[in-house]
Amino acid sequence: MAVSRDVAIGIDLGGTKILTALIDEKGSILTEVELETLAPEGPEAIYDQVVSSIYRLIDERNLDESRILGIGIATAGVIDTLNKEVIFANNLGWENIPVGSLLEKEFSLPVHIVNDANAAAIAESIWGAGKGSENLVYITVSTGIGAGIISDGRLITGEGGSAGEFGHISIDANGEACGCGNIGCLENLASGSAIAKTAQHRLKMGAKSDFFTSPAKVSAEKLGKAAQGGDSFSLDILKEAAVSIGVGVTSLVHLLNTEVIVFGGGVMNLSEILLPEIKKTVAQRGLPSMTKNINIVKSTLGVNAGVLGAVGYYFEPSGKALAAFEK
Repeated sequence: MAVSRDVAIGIDLGGTKILTALIDEKGSILTEVELETLAPEGPEAIYDQVVSSIYRLIDERNLDESRILGIGIATAGVIDTLNKEVIFANNLGWENIPVGSLLEKEFSLPVHIVNDANAAAIAESIWGAGKGSENLVYITVSTGIGAGIISDGRLITGEGGSAGEFGHISIDANGEACGCGNIGCLENLASGSAIAKTAQHRLKMGAKSDFFTSPAKVSAEKLGKAAQGGDSFSLDILKEAAVSIGVGVTSLVHLLNTEVIVFGGGVMNLSEILLPEIKKTVAQRGLPSMTKNINIVKSTLGVNAGVLGAVGYYFEPSGKALAAFEK
């Protein structure tokens, strides 16, 4: 009798850690292996880590490989999903790495690879805060800002697979130059690194804080703790960042007429400060007919959104999202 294929292996491949997990159709993580990414040792070392983590997972569960639907990888960078290749991932030092094809040869299993923000959008639509929604945007606010977009149940990837660069829309037409070549990018105003940079600049210019005595001591994480402790200097900076995000979200709503916006990423650990300002800005600036019923929420999957979304290809119930990967 044939063994039912009922699980998949997801990999959240990041510049600092590799999370490999065995996942079932309910989005439950049955077993996981976490490794510190050996980025300084080069691309081959990272690939070897991915392979060893998969074998370790299989061995720890004594898993019959005939049960495995496939392997899914979520990672940052420019991804060629159709050819299962990482075109460029700065945090991994990878360029033109056909990781999907290599793993298919190694394990004789199908492999699917997707950008991490897109993976999180898929996961939130299947198992998370946007469960059941066919019109959803997942926005990650961390060191950078990115988005995964699902419209009419289909993941929007764009011509080259790079759709969703939400952090690089212009919020300030006369703002600072961004490393991407644009001017006044949202990422320059509201990412974790931008928030810290703004605080450092204002302290240098003479601003007063009850928490910080030196610009050198400021980070986004410390700023958040200070804000949670009532430091008005830190609160003001975070609320300004939230307004910038809200302006960007308003444009997304007008463009996509989405029903759910899900926020994730490290900066959203401060959601109790940021989300009210984001919601208020969208309500003030958006067309009422498009914003009155919109649901703006924090991710319910948290740090597991990427690894879960990596296997969403195998479990997405309607099958509509698959169209993005089978052009």
